Amino acid sequence: MNELNCTTTEIKQLTDQIYRIRIQPEKGNLFEFKGGQYLYLLMPDGKRIPLSIASAPEQKAFIELHIRLIPGHDLAADMLNLFKTATRLHIEGPYGECFLKQGDKDLVIIAGGTGFSPMKSLLESALAQGTSRKLSLYLGAQASSDLYQSEIINEWNHGQCQFTYIPVVSETDKNWTGETGFPHEVALAQLGEKSSECEFYVSGSEAMVMNVYQSLVKAGVPKDQIHSDILDIKREMGQLI
Repeated sequence: MNELNCTTTEIKQLTDQIYRIRIQPEKGNLFEFKGGQYLYLLMPDGKRIPLSIASAPEQKAFIELHIRLIPGHDLAADMLNLFKTATRLHIEGPYGECFLKQGDKDLVIIAGGTGFSPMKSLLESALAQGTSRKLSLYLGAQASSDLYQSEIINEWNHGQCQFTYIPVVSETDKNWTGETGFPHEVALAQLGEKSSECEFYVSGSEAMVMNVYQSLVKAGVPKDQIHSDILDIKREMGQLI
Protein backbone atom coordinates (compact mmCIF):
# COMPACT_ATOMS: atom_id res chain seq x y z
CA MET A 1 0.00 0.00 0.00
CA ASN A 2 1.24 3.48 -0.90
CA GLU A 3 0.21 6.94 0.28
CA LEU A 4 0.34 9.93 -2.04
CA ASN A 5 -0.32 13.63 -1.74
CA CYS A 6 -2.01 14.80 -4.94
CA THR A 7 -3.57 17.82 -6.58
CA THR A 8 -6.58 18.04 -8.87
CA THR A 9 -5.65 18.88 -12.46
CA GLU A 10 -9.02 18.50 -14.19
CA ILE A 11 -12.72 18.24 -13.43
CA LYS A 12 -14.99 17.64 -16.40
CA GLN A 13 -18.72 16.99 -16.39
CA LEU A 14 -19.44 14.08 -18.74
CA THR A 15 -23.22 13.73 -18.23
CA ASP A 16 -25.88 15.36 -16.08
CA GLN A 17 -24.58 13.35 -13.11
CA ILE A 18 -21.12 11.96 -13.93
CA TYR A 19 -17.84 13.84 -13.49
CA ARG A 20 -14.34 12.89 -14.60
CA ILE A 21 -11.61 13.83 -12.13
CA ARG A 22 -7.90 13.76 -12.89
CA ILE A 23 -5.28 14.03 -10.16
CA GLN A 24 -1.51 13.85 -10.13
CA PRO A 25 1.08 13.53 -7.34
CA GLU A 26 2.59 16.70 -5.90
CA LYS A 27 5.99 15.19 -6.54
CA GLY A 28 7.41 11.89 -7.64
CA ASN A 29 5.59 9.18 -9.54
CA LEU A 30 2.22 7.49 -9.28
CA PHE A 31 2.11 4.19 -7.42
CA GLU A 32 2.08 1.02 -9.50
CA PHE A 33 -1.34 -0.57 -9.99
CA LYS A 34 -3.21 -2.95 -12.27
CA GLY A 35 -6.22 -2.19 -14.44
CA GLY A 36 -9.36 -2.81 -12.39
CA GLN A 37 -7.98 -1.81 -8.98
CA TYR A 38 -9.13 1.02 -6.71
CA LEU A 39 -7.77 3.52 -4.20
CA TYR A 40 -8.96 5.22 -1.03
CA LEU A 41 -9.55 8.96 -0.84
CA LEU A 42 -8.97 10.31 2.67
CA MET A 43 -11.67 12.80 3.63
CA PRO A 44 -11.07 15.70 6.08
CA ASP A 45 -13.18 13.93 8.74
CA GLY A 46 -10.98 10.84 8.55
CA LYS A 47 -13.26 8.69 6.39
CA ARG A 48 -11.59 6.54 3.74
CA ILE A 49 -13.71 6.41 0.58
CA PRO A 50 -13.00 3.74 -2.07
CA LEU A 51 -12.84 5.03 -5.64
CA SER A 52 -12.17 2.92 -8.71
CA ILE A 53 -9.25 3.95 -10.89
CA ALA A 54 -10.48 4.68 -14.43
CA SER A 55 -7.12 5.32 -16.10
CA ALA A 56 -4.90 2.51 -17.32
CA PRO A 57 -1.63 1.80 -15.47
CA GLU A 58 0.19 2.55 -18.71
CA GLN A 59 -0.95 6.18 -18.26
CA LYS A 60 1.78 7.59 -16.03
CA ALA A 61 0.85 11.29 -15.99
CA PHE A 62 -2.33 11.18 -13.89
CA ILE A 63 -4.99 9.06 -12.20
CA GLU A 64 -8.52 9.34 -13.54
CA LEU A 65 -11.59 8.87 -11.33
CA HIS A 66 -15.33 8.97 -12.06
CA ILE A 67 -17.91 10.31 -9.61
CA ARG A 68 -21.67 10.18 -10.02
CA LEU A 69 -23.77 12.78 -8.23
CA ILE A 70 -27.10 11.36 -7.12
CA PRO A 71 -29.75 13.52 -5.43
CA GLY A 72 -29.63 12.89 -1.69
CA HIS A 73 -26.16 11.28 -1.89
CA ASP A 74 -24.22 13.78 0.21
CA LEU A 75 -20.96 11.82 0.20
CA ALA A 76 -20.54 12.09 -3.58
CA ALA A 77 -21.18 15.84 -3.38
CA ASP A 78 -18.65 16.15 -0.55
CA MET A 79 -16.03 14.29 -2.60
CA LEU A 80 -16.59 16.48 -5.64
CA ASN A 81 -16.33 19.60 -3.49
CA LEU A 82 -13.06 18.32 -2.01
CA PHE A 83 -11.60 17.79 -5.48
CA LYS A 84 -12.66 21.34 -6.40
CA THR A 85 -11.36 23.14 -3.32
CA ALA A 86 -8.57 21.17 -1.63
CA THR A 87 -5.02 22.32 -2.24
CA ARG A 88 -3.79 18.86 -1.26
CA LEU A 89 -5.51 15.48 -1.58
CA HIS A 90 -4.48 12.32 0.25
CA ILE A 91 -4.92 8.92 -1.39
CA GLU A 92 -3.90 5.34 -0.59
CA GLY A 93 -3.59 2.43 -2.95
CA PRO A 94 -3.79 0.27 -4.82
CA TYR A 95 -6.39 -2.20 -3.56
CA GLY A 96 -8.48 -4.99 -5.08
CA GLU A 97 -7.98 -8.27 -6.89
CA CYS A 98 -10.39 -7.68 -9.79
CA PHE A 99 -7.68 -7.28 -12.39
CA LEU A 100 -7.01 -9.30 -15.53
CA LYS A 101 -5.90 -12.84 -14.75
CA GLN A 102 -3.66 -14.83 -17.06
CA GLY A 103 -5.39 -17.24 -19.39
CA ASP A 104 -6.79 -17.62 -22.87
CA LYS A 105 -10.55 -17.54 -22.27
CA ASP A 106 -12.67 -14.88 -23.95
CA LEU A 107 -13.32 -11.96 -21.60
CA VAL A 108 -16.82 -10.61 -21.04
CA ILE A 109 -17.14 -7.33 -19.14
CA ILE A 110 -20.54 -6.49 -17.64
CA ALA A 111 -20.80 -3.02 -16.12
CA GLY A 112 -23.51 -0.60 -15.08
CA GLY A 113 -23.25 3.17 -14.64
CA THR A 114 -19.92 4.27 -13.16
CA GLY A 115 -19.12 0.59 -12.75
CA PHE A 116 -17.58 1.25 -16.15
CA SER A 117 -14.74 3.12 -14.41
CA PRO A 118 -12.53 0.17 -13.28
CA MET A 119 -13.45 -1.80 -16.39
CA LYS A 120 -12.21 1.10 -18.54
CA SER A 121 -8.86 0.79 -16.78
CA LEU A 122 -8.81 -2.99 -17.23
CA LEU A 123 -9.77 -2.85 -20.91
CA GLU A 124 -7.41 -0.02 -21.83
CA SER A 125 -4.55 -1.88 -20.17
CA ALA A 126 -5.39 -5.15 -21.93
CA LEU A 127 -5.56 -3.41 -25.30
CA ALA A 128 -2.33 -1.49 -24.63
CA GLN A 129 -0.59 -4.79 -23.90
CA GLY A 130 -1.83 -6.19 -27.21
CA THR A 131 -3.87 -9.04 -25.76
CA SER A 132 -4.95 -11.70 -28.23
CA ARG A 133 -8.01 -12.57 -26.16
CA LYS A 134 -11.47 -11.63 -27.41
CA LEU A 135 -12.95 -8.80 -25.32
CA SER A 136 -16.64 -7.89 -25.08
CA LEU A 137 -18.09 -4.99 -23.08
CA TYR A 138 -21.78 -5.06 -22.17
CA LEU A 139 -22.42 -1.63 -20.66
CA GLY A 140 -25.80 -0.96 -19.06
CA ALA A 141 -27.55 2.36 -18.47
CA GLN A 142 -31.07 3.46 -17.62
CA ALA A 143 -31.26 5.77 -20.64
CA SER A 144 -29.07 6.36 -23.68
CA SER A 145 -28.09 9.76 -22.26
CA ASP A 146 -26.45 7.93 -19.32
CA LEU A 147 -23.98 6.14 -21.60
CA TYR A 148 -20.76 8.10 -21.27
CA GLN A 149 -17.30 8.13 -22.87
CA SER A 150 -18.80 6.39 -25.90
CA GLU A 151 -16.31 8.15 -28.16
CA ILE A 152 -13.42 6.42 -26.37
CA ILE A 153 -15.14 3.03 -26.43
CA ASN A 154 -15.97 3.37 -30.11
CA GLU A 155 -12.29 4.01 -30.84
CA TRP A 156 -11.53 0.64 -29.25
CA ASN A 157 -14.41 -0.90 -31.20
CA HIS A 158 -13.14 0.34 -34.55
CA GLY A 159 -9.45 0.04 -33.88
CA GLN A 160 -9.25 -3.32 -32.15
CA CYS A 161 -10.64 -6.33 -34.02
CA GLN A 162 -10.83 -8.43 -30.84
CA PHE A 163 -13.00 -5.90 -28.98
CA THR A 164 -16.81 -5.63 -29.21
CA TYR A 165 -18.98 -3.00 -27.53
CA ILE A 166 -22.63 -3.74 -26.75
CA PRO A 167 -24.42 -0.86 -24.95
CA VAL A 168 -27.72 -1.81 -23.31
CA VAL A 169 -30.47 0.59 -22.20
CA SER A 170 -33.05 -0.53 -19.64
CA GLU A 171 -35.70 2.18 -20.02
CA THR A 172 -37.93 2.89 -22.98
CA ASP A 173 -36.08 5.45 -25.05
CA LYS A 174 -37.53 6.66 -28.35
CA ASN A 175 -34.06 7.71 -29.49
CA TRP A 176 -32.53 4.30 -28.80
CA THR A 177 -32.38 1.56 -31.44
CA GLY A 178 -29.84 -0.74 -29.77
CA GLU A 179 -30.14 -3.53 -27.21
CA THR A 180 -32.61 -3.09 -24.35
CA GLY A 181 -33.04 -4.76 -20.96
CA PHE A 182 -30.22 -5.77 -18.64
CA PRO A 183 -26.64 -6.17 -19.91
CA HIS A 184 -26.07 -9.64 -18.43
CA GLU A 185 -29.28 -10.96 -19.96
CA VAL A 186 -28.24 -9.64 -23.37
CA ALA A 187 -24.78 -11.19 -22.90
CA LEU A 188 -26.17 -14.61 -21.97
CA ALA A 189 -28.61 -14.53 -24.88
CA GLN A 190 -25.84 -13.70 -27.35
CA LEU A 191 -23.25 -16.08 -25.93
CA GLY A 192 -25.54 -19.05 -25.41
CA GLU A 193 -23.71 -22.22 -24.37
CA LYS A 194 -20.35 -20.50 -24.93
CA SER A 195 -20.92 -18.44 -21.77
CA SER A 196 -19.52 -21.26 -19.61
CA GLU A 197 -16.24 -21.00 -21.52
CA CYS A 198 -15.81 -17.25 -20.84
CA GLU A 199 -14.20 -15.26 -18.05
CA PHE A 200 -16.58 -12.63 -16.64
CA TYR A 201 -15.70 -9.34 -14.93
CA VAL A 202 -18.64 -7.56 -13.28
CA SER A 203 -18.77 -4.01 -11.92
CA GLY A 204 -21.60 -1.87 -10.58
CA SER A 205 -23.75 -1.57 -7.47
CA GLU A 206 -23.82 -4.45 -4.99
CA ALA A 207 -27.39 -5.35 -5.98
CA MET A 208 -26.45 -5.36 -9.66
CA VAL A 209 -23.32 -7.47 -9.13
CA MET A 210 -25.17 -10.06 -7.05
CA ASN A 211 -28.00 -10.29 -9.57
CA VAL A 212 -25.51 -10.82 -12.40
CA TYR A 213 -23.54 -13.38 -10.38
CA GLN A 214 -26.64 -15.45 -9.61
CA SER A 215 -27.77 -15.33 -13.24
CA LEU A 216 -24.36 -16.40 -14.54
CA VAL A 217 -24.08 -19.29 -12.09
CA LYS A 218 -27.61 -20.41 -12.99
CA ALA A 219 -26.58 -20.31 -16.66
CA GLY A 220 -23.70 -22.69 -15.95
CA VAL A 221 -20.76 -20.30 -15.66
CA PRO A 222 -18.23 -21.70 -13.13
CA LYS A 223 -18.02 -19.50 -10.03
CA ASP A 224 -14.25 -19.12 -10.32
CA GLN A 225 -14.75 -17.53 -13.76
CA ILE A 226 -16.78 -14.62 -12.32
CA HIS A 227 -14.73 -11.72 -10.92
CA SER A 228 -15.74 -8.64 -8.93
CA ASP A 229 -14.42 -6.75 -5.92
CA ILE A 230 -17.83 -7.13 -4.29
CA LEU A 231 -17.73 -10.90 -4.80
CA ASP A 232 -14.19 -11.06 -3.39
CA ILE A 233 -15.28 -9.24 -0.22
CA LYS A 234 -18.28 -11.54 0.23
CA ARG A 235 -16.09 -14.61 -0.32
CA GLU A 236 -13.66 -13.42 2.36
CA MET A 237 -16.57 -12.86 4.76
CA GLY A 238 -18.04 -16.29 4.01
CA GLN A 239 -21.22 -14.74 2.62
CA LEU A 240 -20.99 -16.21 -0.87
CA ILE A 241 -22.13 -19.75 -1.49
